[in-house]
Amino acid sequence: MTYEHGRDLHLTYDPGRGYWHFVLYIEPPIGPGSGLNSGKVIETCTSRYAAEWINRLTPCDPDALHVALVGKADAPSLWHACVYDDPDSPSAVARDGCVCWRTFHDPVTWLPVAANHYRTVSGNHENWRHHTFTPLALPEKERLERLIIDHEAHTIWVRTDQGTLHFLPEARGVGYSVGYKGGGPAELARMIEKIVKSDGHEVTAGTSRGAPNEKVLSWVSSKAADRTQELRLDHLKLLCRTGTVV
Repeated sequence: MTYEHGRDLHLTYDPGRGYWHFVLYIEPPIGPGSGLNSGKVIETCTSRYAAEWINRLTPCDPDALHVALVGKADAPSLWHACVYDDPDSPSAVARDGCVCWRTFHDPVTWLPVAANHYRTVSGNHENWRHHTFTPLALPEKERLERLIIDHEAHTIWVRTDQGTLHFLPEARGVGYSVGYKGGGPAELARMIEKIVKSDGHEVTAGTSRGAPNEKVLSWVSSKAADRTQELRLDHLKLLCRTGTVV
């Protein structure tokens, strides 16, 4: 069963203590972090899929999940103002540059998102890097409709039968990639096999870690895979059978 914000998290108000507080207590090996979800960083890029995801994010105040996301060293900066709001902010550099953070949540998954602002003094270089966690699974009762290889964002996405865009769930410490022979393409090949065997229903983090289907691995490792493209479920089934998507 996957986590649902409205069902699994209940916030309370105590008149004797004032505002309610949500506290996350975890003990990972080295400082705050996630013991389950894999981290993800979206750089400034031209990807339309990344733009779709960023545009749906909702600004919010920092909380324990954002602290777990960015780590102990950067956590205090979550509460610092941007140079555009306060030139004397601790995150401002010479009243013009900036290294602040902005916090959001994804209203679809309720996972935390923290955007790191990098601006040089005089603004010659400026960008935002969005940090988040990947989901452990797709929402219940949703099925994969398309697997999206996003060359611009260096990311693998899933479009469900409800039209919702998600990061492809991945196990912590294991990532996906295409276009060369290595661990990333091998893990993606194993995930494609897993998706096909479940007819698009079991899209969860982690694979068997055994040897992947050679036909799938050969295509995923090739230059044919190394471009932005959307693969329907029937394309993935064809890939498992023939080693090609056309």
